[in-house]
Amino acid sequence: MIEEQTTFTVDGIEVAAVLTLPEGENAMRCPAVFTAPGFAGVKEMLIPNYSADLAAGGVASLAFDYPGFGASGGDVRQHIDLPQQLRSFHAALDVLARDPRIDSDRIAVWGTSMSGGHAIAVAADDPRVKAVAAIIPFIRLTPTGNLELAPVIVRDALRRLFRRPGLTIPAAGRPGEVATMNSDGAYEWSQEMARGAENYRNEVTVASLPAMLRWSTRKAAARLTVPVLAILAESDTITPPSRVRTAFADVDTVEYVSYPESHFELFTDHADAVCKSTVEWLVDKLGE
Repeated sequence: MIEEQTTFTVDGIEVAAVLTLPEGENAMRCPAVFTAPGFAGVKEMLIPNYSADLAAGGVASLAFDYPGFGASGGDVRQHIDLPQQLRSFHAALDVLARDPRIDSDRIAVWGTSMSGGHAIAVAADDPRVKAVAAIIPFIRLTPTGNLELAPVIVRDALRRLFRRPGLTIPAAGRPGEVATMNSDGAYEWSQEMARGAENYRNEVTVASLPAMLRWSTRKAAARLTVPVLAILAESDTITPPSRVRTAFADVDTVEYVSYPESHFELFTDHADAVCKSTVEWLVDKLGE
């Protein structure tokens, strides 16, 4: 495979990306996918294995860091701006569609958790996306799901009201710790994945969190008409499978693959199987 470091611009911010291409004849007008990390992650986490296997199957991959994360620019760091992240997905699609090496009629999107929600949204909005693979995708949060964050959010709002620096909070913590995610093996998984991701920081701005409570991909999911692969973890408390199934209830093109474990155990206990089924599905759909 061939890896090219590249950039594109979102809201005037330089976004860092890597384009992974098949070698040889497979690199000529090949199909492609695009993706970005899950919540607070960077493109060196989890994604490279998928990109390598996709390249072996003749499919190119574009993976990027969100503005403010990893190698991407942005003066405000570690702040999750969900509309901007979605705009980044649309910009990544534009990059692939303009590349003469890519067959613009065969482009798909995939994502995990938060980026799985973005993948659903961009596939619903842009007909250039021909298929979407959503692994434990974000649909919406449960407002009462992490009540220990409420005092931190209030403190942060008061600090910013009086023009003091806002607070940050760990993205992943152990059970009982104050963090945006402290269940389903979040801390252990993030630490394992961070070993190959020098730009990863286990923190997000507290100001990121209130807007997340209002963010939903449910309506976008209901509008999907392209082929959909939904991979679920039946014990997931972060992106509950029942919520995903409800969102896709009227989508005739969805295929489900389900595992008994929790959110992050999906990528430890079943990492190879999830990667294999996702890659094979994408290669198959883009070869049609």
